[in-house]
Formats: sequence, C-alpha cells, structure tokens
Amino acid sequence: MTPPLTRSAGSSSDPDPAATPRPPLQVAVVGAGAIGGAVIEALEQGRVPGARLGTVLRSNSTESEIEAAIDAADVVVEAGSVDAAAEYIRRVTATGTDIVVCSCGVFARHADPRDLLAGGPGTGRVLVPAGAIGGLDVLAAAARAGTSDASVRHYTIKRPAALDVDEQLTEPREVFRGSARRAALEFPRTSNASVALALATLGLDRTEVIVVADPDVGRTRHVVEWESPVAATSCSSRTPSTPTPAAAHPRSPHGRWRTSWVPSRRAPDRGSWCSRVVDRWKAMRRAPNVWGPVDREVLS
Repeated sequence: MTPPLTRSAGSSSDPDPAATPRPPLQVAVVGAGAIGGAVIEALEQGRVPGARLGTVLRSNSTESEIEAAIDAADVVVEAGSVDAAAEYIRRVTATGTDIVVCSCGVFARHADPRDLLAGGPGTGRVLVPAGAIGGLDVLAAAARAGTSDASVRHYTIKRPAALDVDEQLTEPREVFRGSARRAALEFPRTSNASVALALATLGLDRTEVIVVADPDVGRTRHVVEWESPVAATSCSSRTPSTPTPAAAHPRSPHGRWRTSWVPSRRAPDRGSWCSRVVDRWKAMRRAPNVWGPVDREVLS
C-alpha cells in the first residue's frame, strides 16, 4: 500500500497522525451458514466499525480464489466447519495474517493446539471467540490466579434431534460426560463452546462436559460452573437451536441469534458481536501472544 503523502518537517500545517483516518480492515469470511451469514450481513450493512467485507469463501471456491482472498485480507473469519478450520488455519497464519476460528473444536484433534499453526517468524495469530458462552474473561482471570485446585464444568442441554437422538424421550437424558477433548471429537458440531471454555481455563483434558438431551427444551442451554480457591461462579445462556425469522424476535435486528445471559436479559446485536471480535483483534495486533483472547498459561 502506498503511504500517504506528508508535508515537509516543521510545517505548521503538518497533519496530526492520530487524526489521519485508517482504511477499513478487509475481512475475508470462510463459510456462509448461520454464523458466517450473520458476520457477512453485519459487515455488508456497515455495523462493524472500521471493517468491511472482502471475500466470502465457500467449499467450492477455487484455489486461485482462496489465495487471492487470503492475500487481500487483514483478518480471516473461519465460520465453516472443523475441516475448514483445519485447512485454513495453517494457510492463513503462514502468510502472517490473523484468523478468527469459530470451529474451534478442531483443536481437540491435536495434543498441542499450536501444531495447527504455521511455524516460523511472522506467523499469523489465532483468535477464539467465546461463542455461546459468556463470562470467559472472568473465568480466564480466575484460571490465571491458579488452576491446581480448580474445576470447571460445562453443561449443554439440547433438543434430542439436535444430538441425533431418535428415541422419543419423555424426560432429560444425559448422553455424554467426559472431557472437552472427547466432546469435541464425538460431537464436533455442538462442542465449539466447550473447547473455547477449555482453552480459556483448564485445557481440553481437565474441562468436564455434560451433554443432555431434553425433549422439553426450546432453546439450547449452556451452563458453566467454576470452582477454585479464588472464586466460585456459574453462568447460564440460552440460544435458539436453529435460525428463526426476524419477526419472531423484534428486539433482534436479525432474529437469528437471541441470547439471554444471567443476570442480563437483553439480547445482543450480532453486529455488536462482530464489532467486539474485530476490536479485540485490533487490540491484540501487536501483542506477543499468538492466541488472542485465550489463556496464555494454557496455550503458551
């Protein structure tokens, strides 16, 4: 990029560098499903300040399209699948570009999540969004204070059909209990939140996950319980199991993703979610840690 022209030193009309507007970030998005579609929509409608949509990559994108999109992007948002994440993390970080990985269950496939990154100097960084779980900053802070006597548990309660339970249940049934790593490998489409929690706190093998099929649940429910000598806390959230029409949720501009955090009952704007991810990425650009918002003690 050609640098802006500047006046000679000492000129009384020299522009203030801080006041010089920066060009918007070019964001490439991988995947156009429920999450990718919401990110694309927010970028197209200008609801993510300082960022604009570059290229949308899909499973049928050609090799030349992929290379051109990565080369032009300031940041890539992966919102496709675990397999897409496995493909793009190394490709993107090898160019020095940062990537936001929504399908973070991919890290469960590796003993060391950093094995997915391209090695060498100038490697791009990986950021893991919290997804359906709130309060990760609080939990990560508690983990940094000490993990030897800590425990963290994540309950996911879904409709039986969402967990491929064909039997007609009349009451809740526990269908899985184990580590976040095992959950991600056995339920790759529904365990990204568990992996994000694990990376921010105790790691994939010490985070306990319980998956429950409940015939009476209308929205997917997440409950996180943390206990340590420093703090004991719990939080709960509910999200629709499938996208719903915008008219169904008049307070949500998209109607696709309505979440109620405890104790707050206000639904977040998905454009605001995108803004927070981009703002977080901007703040982390010069930080030495390659993992963005996840816990340094676990991953570094």
